[in-house]
Amino acid sequence: MPEGRQSPPPEVQSGKQQQAPPGSGQGTDNAQGKDQTNKDQLEHLSSNPKGAMEDALKDKTK
Repeated sequence: MPEGRQSPPPEVQSGKQQQAPPGSGQGTDNAQGKDQTNKDQLEHLSSNPKGAMEDALKDKTK
């Protein structure tokens, strides 16, 4: 016997399961200042972030 549940066949699925838009149909694309926020976050990324134990390793190897 297979585990879990299977989706009903397409002919008995409700509209939300088939093609109805989710919720009010609005996503985050209308967010104000999204481009500036994304640019700010991108500028603060480091190319090789420091590891969680890097400082401890440096202290041990001194």
